[in-house]
Amino acid sequence: MARNRIKLPLVLSISNFFFIIFALVYYSSGAVFGSFQGNIGTMWVSISDFLTYYDILSGFSIKYPPDWQLEQGINRALTLKAPKDGSSSDTFPAGLAITSKEVPANLSLSAITQTQLSTLKSLFPDINLLESGEITFTGRPAYKIVFTATDADQQFKKGMQIWFKEGTKAYLITYKADVDSFSKYLSTVEQMLNSFYIIGNSVSSS
Repeated sequence: MARNRIKLPLVLSISNFFFIIFALVYYSSGAVFGSFQGNIGTMWVSISDFLTYYDILSGFSIKYPPDWQLEQGINRALTLKAPKDGSSSDTFPAGLAITSKEVPANLSLSAITQTQLSTLKSLFPDINLLESGEITFTGRPAYKIVFTATDADQQFKKGMQIWFKEGTKAYLITYKADVDSFSKYLSTVEQMLNSFYIIGNSVSSS
């Protein structure tokens, strides 16, 4: 599935950690980040109808709509793809990707944030940050951005990223869609994110 195969070194420095993580999420999800088509609106599914993805190795669980396609890629990166909208396009209209990585216990959220923002600006020269700031996610300090950028397929997209750290594990969550479809799937994505659960549910300081 991956178009660009990345060989992971045994030891990752702080400077390249989120470069690799973002590359995995952004490029390895195939059609998720291809050409999207869709109508503006609101997608809402009852959370009681959701399925549960449970990954004890990555340390989290999340609920997702039964008609979203689940794929697990390299390094256990999870991708959830919204159902195709029936248009002539053979790509998926939106996608949510989650990945995690072991990091030094003393690596701060601010250090992760500085590196991630610098990396995004390097990877995507036309990136435009629409929102950027600290939030609380699952009771933990986190950082969230909403942005637009031209992807590797030269398609203009809108995305949202949330990253945070729990103990010695850092998590990166990426939601991306066509600019016109972003709001259509956002409520469903928010339902999914509200169900995100760290296995063990222990909140530690970053």
